[in-house]
Amino acid sequence: MLEELQQQGMSYRSQGNEISWELHQPFGKWSSRSVHLRDELDLSMTEWDVQEDFRILVDTQMQPLFGFSFCVSGGCRVRILDSETELITHSNQAQTGFFQGDIKTITEVAAGQKVSLVQLLIDPHFLETLAAESLDHSERSLNQMFSSTQTGFQWLTREITPAMAIALHQILQCPYCGLTKRLYLESKALELIALQLAKLNERQPYLPSSTSLKPDDIDRIHVARDILICHLDNPPSLLSLAKQSGINSFKLKQGFRQVFNTTVFGYLHAYRMEEARRLLGLGDLSVTQVAQTVGYAHPGKFAAAFKKKFGITPKAMKSS
Repeated sequence: MLEELQQQGMSYRSQGNEISWELHQPFGKWSSRSVHLRDELDLSMTEWDVQEDFRILVDTQMQPLFGFSFCVSGGCRVRILDSETELITHSNQAQTGFFQGDIKTITEVAAGQKVSLVQLLIDPHFLETLAAESLDHSERSLNQMFSSTQTGFQWLTREITPAMAIALHQILQCPYCGLTKRLYLESKALELIALQLAKLNERQPYLPSSTSLKPDDIDRIHVARDILICHLDNPPSLLSLAKQSGINSFKLKQGFRQVFNTTVFGYLHAYRMEEARRLLGLGDLSVTQVAQTVGYAHPGKFAAAFKKKFGITPKAMKSS
């Protein structure tokens, strides 16, 4: 089987607790890395870069598992065969799903996209261990999904928060190797699980059923979010951001709150704080340099905002 895949242009590598697959074809590239973090917890990172429409059929027989999927960029559509169900994933969306039994799916990726997914596969017993004796609303909802005896796939969709985005970036840019790498990735995986459970606990739908947003509007709001992240040090005005994103300012403000559950600049502030915390943790930059990097001209204002957010000064965070 491995020889057949290699003849089709697919390469395979296994080292320690990590397995990598790569496929290079005229239509584009696909790669996947799977890391076994501990019993009952696995991490995978998948990327597509396709110049033609791409479809792949997968037939799996699954033991009961929870899956946490984070779409960092691009998007795809997953159709579950033998049912009328489909899952459409956009950039900056996170899905929490439960699946078991014989599941056949077709994944479709449109041409010209660079899709990046980070996924966690979790045995229900692992979540039970984490939950211990106390269950909050999110853990109850997951256990209710697990209690279903039906074969198939169920999921909930939420938006990726700034804190999740930082953890995902750290996973994809992990600078370590060996045991340090595994421990680092495991800590970030657990952080993502905690953040997603907290998001599920809010009991808020991805978009209100009464929303007037069209799919194109949602895509443009994601573009606006990406522009903000790329210009933390000097973000555009609301009017300029709307113009660059191809959407009017009113719809941008209303849509941003619906999609991300916060205002445009509320999201910017939250992302700035999370990025500042990440940079301070690395220890390479001074507090003043971190403040400038995330868009604060005055270190004093940055320090006050950081302490209000995290309950600790940037200086104390850097020296910890």
